[in-house]
This record gives sequence, structure tokens and C-alpha cells, in this order.
Amino acid sequence: MLEDGSNPAAETIRVRFPCDTRERRETQLSDSRRLLDLSHPIEHDMMTNPWMQKPTISAFLTREQSAAFTTDGVTFQMEVISLPGSTGTYLDSPFQFHVDGPDVSAVPLERLFDVPIVVVRVPDTISIGREPFVAAGELTGAAVLVETGHSRHWGTGAFFQSSPYLTRDAVEYLIEANPAVVGIDSQNIDNGADKTKPAQHNLLGAGILILECMANLADVPDRGARLRVLPTPIREAGSFPVRPVAVVGA
Repeated sequence: MLEDGSNPAAETIRVRFPCDTRERRETQLSDSRRLLDLSHPIEHDMMTNPWMQKPTISAFLTREQSAAFTTDGVTFQMEVISLPGSTGTYLDSPFQFHVDGPDVSAVPLERLFDVPIVVVRVPDTISIGREPFVAAGELTGAAVLVETGHSRHWGTGAFFQSSPYLTRDAVEYLIEANPAVVGIDSQNIDNGADKTKPAQHNLLGAGILILECMANLADVPDRGARLRVLPTPIREAGSFPVRPVAVVGA
């Protein structure tokens, strides 16, 4: 604390974030690589699947209340967050469909970190068969990310209507190809009308992880980028929001 009552430490912290980066989806690293954010933000009371609880973000401790525990004008806040695991951009673990499978806390991180990306582009296609995956070439051990263009509807009711999905035929091919993870930019990798859930049940049963509601896949090159995802280790969670990034120029 200086004689004029100012707090140099607090001033230093404030100038570390000079601009609002909430809408920035690309970050330049110190070398020639770029980070592309492949997630959607989660907000209080945002639109979700009509049958799901909306996320709520409320104060556990407000900045005003925190002043009782601090000095020199320093304040902070803490939140209570309540949401379904399948909110925003999220990871499906085998445990979601298989009680003996690894949950979000136990998924093999080598299937999510520094994984080579293969983008399969199927614009405005609702029922996605095996053909585009066959045409994509070698998929073993890759992060197969399916760009349909459906993410442009994020934040509107249209996102939950006519959502692109993988057919059973596509799922069977992917299981043979054995990628590390399959991601899609639509609301659900399965056809909502198919109660057998062939994509989630069978891919997860084969140990292939799933990412749903991805963003910005149009910005990711067909090959050459690498996926990095580090899920929060929550035990007995079948799915949970994550923030996947593509490292371009690696």
C-alpha cells in the first residue's frame, strides 16, 4: 500500500489483461504455431437441448462479500455452477454408456493430447455414411473431426433440429479404422430418433472417445494440425464440458 492509498500489486494484475478476449478463437504462440479454440462458451441460462436443464451460474461469494476477508481494496468472487455433463462442447467417456468403462477422470489422456487431426468435411449433410471416412484415408490413432457446418446454428433453436449424425454403417467403418477420438460440430453424433444409439454405444464400447458440439472446425486444415484436450478429472461422470484446441503449424 502506498501513501496515496493505492495498491501497486492490484494495479499490476489489472494491466495483464488489457483487452476482452472472450470472442477470440485463434491465438498466436511464440513460435510459428497457432491455437484454434474448438469450443463454444457456456453461459448462465443459455439455450440447450429442450429436455435438458439449462446451466446456472450464481454467486457463492460476491466481490462485495469477499471484502470481509481481504484488505487494501482487493476483492474476488466464487461461483456455484450447475449444469448437465452434456453442456457446451463436451467429451463423452465410455462410462456414459458402459458401466464398466472409464469415466471422464479415467479416460486415456494419450487419446486426447497431441493427437493428429483428420477433418472430414460433409457440408449440410444430415445422415453421414462411411463414404467420406473411406475417402479421408488413414484414420488409425487420429482425431477424426466431422465438419458439417451445423455449428453456425449455435445459440438458436435450429441447432437442435435436423442435427447431422453418423449412420450405423459409418460407425462400423470407424471402429475398424480405430481412431483415438471422433468429434462432430452438431448437437449429437447419433440420430435422435434411433433409440439404440449406435454411434455413442458402439464407438465408446470400442474405446473410441467422442467430442460433441465442436466449434470452428472450418478453420482447421484437413490434416497437419494436432488436437489437445485435457478433461477435468471428475469421477463417475460420463460426460463433461471440455475446451479442445487444435495446434496448427506443429
